[in-house]
Amino acid sequence: MKLPDFNITPEIEALALEIVETLEVMEKVGDIDLLFKLRKASRISSIQSSVAIEANSLSLEQVTDIINGRKVAGDPREIREVKNAWDAYEGIGDYAPYSLDSFLAAHGRMSSKLVREAGRFRSVQVGVYKGFELIHDGARPEEIEALMRQVFEWGEKSNAHPLVKSSVMHFLIEFVHPFEDGNGRMGRLWQTVILAHWKDVFQWVPVETMVYQNQYGYYDALNESERRGDAAHFVVFMLNIIAYTLGVIVRSKALPQGRRDGAAALSSAPDFSTFSDKYGAEAKNGTDKANAATALPDIIPDIIPDIIPDIIPDIFISKLSKGELAFLCAIYPYLCEHGEINNYRAQTLTGKSADSVRKYFTKLVAVGLLQAIGKNKARVYRFAAFMGKES
Repeated sequence: MKLPDFNITPEIEALALEIVETLEVMEKVGDIDLLFKLRKASRISSIQSSVAIEANSLSLEQVTDIINGRKVAGDPREIREVKNAWDAYEGIGDYAPYSLDSFLAAHGRMSSKLVREAGRFRSVQVGVYKGFELIHDGARPEEIEALMRQVFEWGEKSNAHPLVKSSVMHFLIEFVHPFEDGNGRMGRLWQTVILAHWKDVFQWVPVETMVYQNQYGYYDALNESERRGDAAHFVVFMLNIIAYTLGVIVRSKALPQGRRDGAAALSSAPDFSTFSDKYGAEAKNGTDKANAATALPDIIPDIIPDIIPDIIPDIFISKLSKGELAFLCAIYPYLCEHGEINNYRAQTLTGKSADSVRKYFTKLVAVGLLQAIGKNKARVYRFAAFMGKES
C-alpha cells in the first residue's frame, strides 16, 4: 500500500488563517477562559459524540452519569466504550503527538476489554464495504507498522501548520486502518492530541460534536480523499468543521445550563445543528436516531438516493415495504461502516422493539439482501456478498 499524496491549496491556507484569527478573537473576549471553565462538560460532549458516531446509543446524560460514577442501565459494551474513551481522552496532555508508542498506548486505553488486540496493530485483514462494494481495503497486516512509522515521521518533520497536519494524520490513520477496531475513534482522538499540543484549549473544543452531527459529510470526505488519492478534500472538511465550531462558540456567548452534578451540558448552549460545507450545501445532521428512524417512512423517496446508493440493485428495493425501507435506511450507514450488525444495535438505531427488528431482518434475509450468521443472541447480519469485517 502507498500512502496518498497531499497538497496544500489556497482554500486550506485561508481556512487555517481564519481559525487562527478566530482563536485570537476568543482570547481577547474571554471565550477561551469560558471553555476552560467548561472543560469537563466539553470533554463529555466530545466523548459522547465520538462513540455515537460508531452507533453507541447512550445519551449525553447517560454518558455524564457514567463519568460521574453513577449506575446506568445499558449495554455493558457501550458503557465500557464510554469509560475507555474517557480514560483515553484524560491522557491527552501526556501523549507525545508523534510517538507510535503513545499512539498504541492510547489505543490500549480506548479498546481495553473490547478487542483482543487492544494497544497492538491488527494481525488480520480488514476492508471497508459500502453495500456489496469494497470501497477501501485496509493495509495488509505486515505493512501496517512501516506505514504508521511513515505517517508519524511525516508528522514530526513536516512544516505544515498543526491545523493542517492534524487533519492529514487523521485521514492517514483512517486510510491505513491499523487496528482491529477503534480506527475512527483513534483518528479523531489523535487530531485532538496534535491540536492540544499546539493550543491547549483544543482539549476542550468539542470538534467531535460537529463531526457527529455531520457524520455523512465526514464519511463522504474520507471516501472522496481516498478516491482522489489526496488528503486535501478531507483536510478542507475538517478545517471547515473546526472553524464553524469555534465560530458558534464565539457567537453563542451563552453559558450552558447547569446540571445536578455541577457539570454543564455543553450541547445545550451553542447550536451546532446547521453546518454548510464549502459548496454551500447544508450537511446532514446526526440528530436523534430513534426520531430519525420513525420519521423515515414519510421521506423514503427523497432519502433513498442519498443513503442507499445504486450499488444495491433495484430488485431488492422493489421487494420491500415503506417500513422495511425505513429500517434499511436506519441501519445502512452502520452496516457500511462495521460490516455487520446485531439485533440489539439495530434496536438502538431505530427505536424499534426486538420482535420488530427480528421481523425486519427476516424479510431482508428472505429477499437476499442480508445473510444471518450465528444463532440466538450471537446472531449478526451482513450484506449477502460481504466477505469480511470492517473495524
